[in-house]
Order: sequence, then structure tokens, then C-alpha cells
Amino acid sequence: MKKIAFAAAVFAFAAAVHAAPASEASVRELMETTGARANMAVSLQNLAKTLPQILRMRAETMARNNPKLSEEQRKAELATVERRMPAITIALQKDLNDPKLVDELYNQVVPLYTRHFTQDEVKALTAFYRSPAGKKSLEVMPVLMGESAQAAQKLVQERAKRIVEQTK
Repeated sequence: MKKIAFAAAVFAFAAAVHAAPASEASVRELMETTGARANMAVSLQNLAKTLPQILRMRAETMARNNPKLSEEQRKAELATVERRMPAITIALQKDLNDPKLVDELYNQVVPLYTRHFTQDEVKALTAFYRSPAGKKSLEVMPVLMGESAQAAQKLVQERAKRIVEQTK
């Protein structure tokens, strides 16, 4: 019995090792089926909206926390940040909304799929996302992710509030 189990394990391992890697064409078909290009564009647009604020906060934090700066120098740094932010924001939005960036990202993601999925897996995923359940999951998943993020934020805020109260 042990010999049969061992032989089955060896066979399964050999089959997995020799599984055909996903072709670029099949990955592109999967990505088109899932609307990956449109999702990438939306993600980059969202990044274009939030990145300027993130950069501003980082620059302000660096200026405020730099012990080498005098108060006058700190104020000058903060003023420089404020003066430069409109131009930075415009440039970031232009660059991140460039359709060529979506193409570049898309082309860089395809090899990632070929590295992590076999041809059979990509075909199965494509078939799933073309099915009614797959189509519904593509529609519902963004909503679920947003609702899940809100639920997580609420839970974390409640716990953080409790921890703050407990540590007074």
C-alpha cells in the first residue's frame, strides 16, 4: 500500500513539474475576460488622486521631523512643499492617466501570470470568468472589497479606541 501511495505521489509531482506554463496569449485572453485593462486604468486614476496627498504628507512630516532645521527653515520647507504641490499634482495626474502607462503595466503583468499559473489553470480561470458565476463575481467583488474594507476599518477603530482607553 505504501508503494502505491509513494508511486501516486511521485506521479502527481512529475505531472505538476511538467505542467505546461501558461502561454502569453491565454493570459491575455484571461485578462481581457476579467477586464484587467479597465481595472488597471481605474487603479492608476485613483492613485493619481491620492498620491499627491501622500507625497504632501510625507514631505511635511520630513520637514517637521528634521532636527537639523531651524523653525524658519522648517517653515520655508513647508512653504516650498505648498508652492510645488499644484505642479506636482498636475504632472502626476497627467502621467498616471496616460493610456500608455496602462499598456506598459498590462505588458508587465502578463509574465507574472505565466510564472504563477499553468496553461490548464488559465484556461479554467477564463472559463470560470465567462460563466454566470464568474461574471457575477467580477461585478460583485469590487463592492465586496469596499464593504470589507469599511468593516475592517470600523473594527480596527473600535479596537484602537478600546486600547487607548485601556492604556490611560
